[in-house]
This record gives sequence, C-alpha cells and structure tokens, in this order.
Amino acid sequence: MNRSKIISSMKTAITTVLLVLANMAIVIFVDYISADFTLGPWYNSFIIVIGVSIANSLLWPIFRRFLMKFIILTFGIGALLINSIIFYIVSYFIPGVSMGFYGFWQVPIMMAIATTFVTNITNTNYYDSYIQNILKYAVKQKTPYKKRYSGVIMLEIDGLSINTLKKAIDKGMMPTIKSWIDNETHNLKQWETDLSSQTGASQAGILHGNNENIVAYRWVEKENNNKIIVSGKLSDAPEIEKKITDGKGLLVNGISIANMFSGDSQYSALTSSKLGGISRIYNKTLHTVFLDAYNFQRIFVLFLWDILVEFKSQIIHRLKNIQPRLRRTVVYAAVRAGANVVLREATTEILTSEILTANIDTAYATYMGYDEIAHHSGVQDNDVWGVLKQIDIQINRLQSAIDMSERDYKLVILSDHGQSNGATFKQRYGITLGNYVRRLLPDDLKMFKSEYNIDHFRDALLPENKQLKSIKERVETVRDDLFEDNESLQNLREGIGKRKPAIIFENEQYENLREKYSNSLEYITGHESIEHSTKKAKDSELIVLGSGNLGLIYLTQWKQRLTYEEIVMLFPDLIPGLVKHSGIGFIMVNSITNGGMAIGQNGIYYLDTDKIIGENPLEDFGQNAARHLKRQNSFKNMPDILVNSFYDAKNNEVCAFEELIGSHGGLGGDQTKPFILYPSEWEAPDELIGSQSIYKFLKKEIESLDS
Repeated sequence: MNRSKIISSMKTAITTVLLVLANMAIVIFVDYISADFTLGPWYNSFIIVIGVSIANSLLWPIFRRFLMKFIILTFGIGALLINSIIFYIVSYFIPGVSMGFYGFWQVPIMMAIATTFVTNITNTNYYDSYIQNILKYAVKQKTPYKKRYSGVIMLEIDGLSINTLKKAIDKGMMPTIKSWIDNETHNLKQWETDLSSQTGASQAGILHGNNENIVAYRWVEKENNNKIIVSGKLSDAPEIEKKITDGKGLLVNGISIANMFSGDSQYSALTSSKLGGISRIYNKTLHTVFLDAYNFQRIFVLFLWDILVEFKSQIIHRLKNIQPRLRRTVVYAAVRAGANVVLREATTEILTSEILTANIDTAYATYMGYDEIAHHSGVQDNDVWGVLKQIDIQINRLQSAIDMSERDYKLVILSDHGQSNGATFKQRYGITLGNYVRRLLPDDLKMFKSEYNIDHFRDALLPENKQLKSIKERVETVRDDLFEDNESLQNLREGIGKRKPAIIFENEQYENLREKYSNSLEYITGHESIEHSTKKAKDSELIVLGSGNLGLIYLTQWKQRLTYEEIVMLFPDLIPGLVKHSGIGFIMVNSITNGGMAIGQNGIYYLDTDKIIGENPLEDFGQNAARHLKRQNSFKNMPDILVNSFYDAKNNEVCAFEELIGSHGGLGGDQTKPFILYPSEWEAPDELIGSQSIYKFLKKEIESLDS
C-alpha cells in the first residue's frame, strides 16, 4: 500500500470516528435542551447513531423504491419524514428512549447538521462518495448500444456578465474555469444579447434559434383581453415554446435541466415549459437526488445554512450602510436558498447521472444562484463571490464525472445575459414608473378590465366614463379623417412601404398631419408637460410593466398599438414628460409617417432611416442599439411606449423599473455582455450578436461531433 492510500485510509477512519462522536454529542445535546426527547443512559446515543446508520442502509432503498413519487412531489420533505420514521423505528427498540412529535423531527435534522459540519471541517467531499451511488444507479440505466462520438454538456450561469466572470477569476473564486483558460483547453468569448436582455428571450434564441415576439420578460397581449404573459410562468412558458419551436432545437437528443424552455428535448427536469404546473414536478431524473438517506438531508442543511448566510448579509449591509440596498424578507431568504443550493445540487447530481449513463448527446442546465443574489445584493457585492465559487465546484464535479464516464463529453460554459447595477427608479425618484406615467395622463382616466367588455351584464351595470368615451371618440375621428374606407393602421403602414410618395400627395389629411409633426424634436423639447395628481392612480387605464431597466407602457383601452401621432393627440403631456425625466434614457414609439422612433431628451433617432435629429439618444447604449430596437419594433404585442432607463457610463449604472439592484432586460452596461467558454479545438465563431448566433454556433459543433 503506497503512502497516499495510507493517508486516505487514515483520513477516512478519523472522519468516521468524528462523525460518530459528533452525532452522539448532538443526540445528548437534544436530550438536554428538548422536553420532547428523552435519551436515557448516555450510551444510548452510541446505539442510536450506529442503529440509524445500519437501518438507513437496509430500509432506505425499500422506502425509496415505493415512495419516490411522494418524496419528489413533497419537494423532498417526504425524505425528511422517512428519515424521521427510520430514526423512530430504531429508537423504539432501545430501552429508556422516548420522544414526542417535536423530538421525532429534531434529532434526525440535528444529526444531519452534525454530519454536514464534520464533513466540512475535515474537508471531506461528500460528492466523491455519493458519485459511487450515482454510478451504480447509472449502470442500471445504460443501453446496450454505446455511442462513441462525444456529447456536449452546456452549463449556463444565469446572469453572469463576462466582466464579472473575469473579476471572479482574478479573485480566485473560479479556479476550474481559470485552469481551462490558462491551459488553453477552452476559449473565452463575449457575445451580445438581443433586446430584451433577459432569460426568456435569450434561452428561446439559444435553445430554439428563435425568440421573435418575446418582447420582454413580461408583456401584454392587448387582443387577448389584455392578458399579461410572463416568460417563466408555468402556464405561459409552454405556450411560448409552441410559438417558437420548429422541432429542431439544440437538445433534440438531449436533456433540459432547470431551464425556461426545453430545446425540443425528449427528457427534461425542472424545465418551465414542460412542467405546466407544480403538480407535474415529478420526473424520474430526480431519483438521483435521493439515492441514499443522507443526501437530501445534506442539501436541506445547506439550504438552512444559506438562509443564515443571507441574514448575515442583511446585517452587514445595514451596519456598513451599503447603498443601494433593498429590503430583503424571510421569504426572499428561502427563495435565494432554493435557487442557490437546492437547484444547484439537484442539477449537478442529475447531470452526473446522465453523464455516467452516457445515453444523451446533449444537455443544457442552468445554475441560477448568481442571478438571484445579484438582483438583490448587487452585481459585484461580496455576496456573489461565494456563489460563483460554489458553481465552479459544480463544474469541477461534472468534469470528474466525465473523466469517469465511458463516453467523452465536451463542456461548454455560458451565460444568457449579464446584469447592470444601480439604485432603482423608485429609490432615486420616490415614485414608480407606473405612478409617474399616471401623473402624465388625465386624472379621471379609469381602468376598465377588458374582460368586462365580453360580459354584457356587467357592462350594463358599470357607469359610463365620460372622459374615456370622449377620448375613444377622438381616436375614431382621427382614424376616419386619416384613412379612406376606415382602413387599419397596419394596412396603411404596408401601403406606405409600397407607395409612400403617392399616399402622401393623395391624402390631404395625411399631409396635414405630417406637417403638424414635421419637427418632432421641437415638440419634445418645447412642450411643458403637466403632471396630474395620482388620487385615482389605481383606476387609471393603463398597464405599466418592468423588465429590469426596460419599461413597457400599454394604454389598454385600444386593442392596437397606438402610434406616436395618436399618443401626441390623445395625451400630449406623456411623451415629453417621459423623455425629460432624468431617470429615462430614451423611449421608443412607432410613427405612422416615420416608423420606429427612439426619442431622448435632446434628440431623435429614426430607426428606419438611421437619421438623427439633435443629439443621438442611443449613443451610450452600444453600437448595435439601433439594430436591436429596429428588430424589436417589428414584434407583435409591443407596448405603445417602450422605455429604457438612463445609462451612466462613468459609474456603469442603470436604474431598474423593478425593485432590483442588479437588473437586466434593457440596454446599458454589462447586462448585454454575457460570455461563452467553449473547447479550443472548435472553430472560432465570428462576431456573436443575438442569442440565435449562439444557437447556430452550438448546433453546428454538435452536428459535427455526431457526424
């Protein structure tokens, strides 16, 4: 036996002794502090520890086999219950031991805490032993046919910009990724997101090669009774995927784990578009998390520890008066721990099983802990470095699994977007974007839910709003004056594209309107907006949504998207009031005469012609800003007004219209600068702009490996 084996054996023996002693101490401690558990003689603690260990090895496989669905549908709580039952069975046969309901739960959880503590202080990697259980499980799942070509495992670190990644590497938090770059096994490259820069649009493009009409993280379908669609919502994600998929997604022969969309995979776990509801969370791939009695207990302990870490962070932020700062609740602490710990560990274990089974060609999995914490603590707050260190550990674990596998897998690490930092709109100005917009609208403009319009009984009982009726009549008059035969705005827009000069000269009213707004910049800069009170704000007839520092304003009484000219006629205070606000960088509206218009306080960018009047409002938002806005302007369900916050290039800050310190969704800063780390033997891609470019790059390499 060589020296390393002797040292390893000694470490194992010492760790085992420490585990037994620590668990004995915990059992005695619970007996001392709890009125609901009686130990009897001290040596009963040793009998309990050894007995529970033996019982777990004998009984857990039986419980797991018959109760796995119950365990998963209870989000692992069933596993804790079964562990308590095993503990109760052992204790029942030991003289002098008794317990009540609280003791039934207390002792097993405290023993799990002791075990986790000992493995951490002895630097024992529990994954190294657990992977042996996964390997045994994977062998049973293997098919007789062995695929010889390499597969591809794609790991997404949600929300991590290339600049923050580089800083994490410099701080020594991501040694695995650093070693790949230093040893030139992988190449690191920046890519640029579409608008909007958020997971819904990015994952649709990466996994399906199509993110058209995904306006933001959430948007309104005016024609569908003003329904608010949310990309990640379990009821909406499946419908979105139906619209974007052509059956040729990135994961046709693979698995999707913890993603928003499936990439057309046949197998998925914790993927929003395939769940359809929380009751459908059960999936056979999740069995991997519960292969032994302790593993989920370990995850649960880490979950509780992460909650304590969050509370510690809150105290430090208050004591140091770190700004900007959000109010973070107990609920958020639990959500953070779920994303940062439970999903992280489950994702790694599922992927490990799939790698060792070696049946899948591709996998795409999301680690979302960084994104969640950066939203609330800040993009480069001290909170995020430990999170990235843990993600790097997961990557190293998966590399170890690949080394053990009979089949080679290429690892790709990427992000779907970055995040930009800054105090929120409300923190800076004391008002939400929605309430500010309402100040620029008539005071008695009411909010009528659109579904009332299909309920004649309710329509008959609701009082008529005179101002609303007047505005609707004015819009109808504008349309009658502008368009012969009451043709729709869309028909006119198409007509302009085909024979613009003829329409201008044939239609006198159209020409008059064009002359009236020939100098839009003069109107924007010269109009003094009047702010109304917000005493009836909750009834105002609009929907304002936030997607990071991207705001969406929908005037919901009109089923079509209002044009620039209509908005000016109906609400003359609205556009000038928005662009003159210091928190807003620019807005985008669609004009009858000019198409897409990006309007800033001192200038207008005409997107269809690339003509700029006054100062360029897009100057600080990236060289491809106009390109992204022009594409976005063609999408269905665009808001009447799209709003982008300011971007302070000097301090690298934006301001979100949601209550998030780190944000993404619009333009400005690192939110549009994600990265991809790919094997160096692959052909280097050209400039990567838009998530579809990532799809094409990865799809090409996957198909070349298959061939």
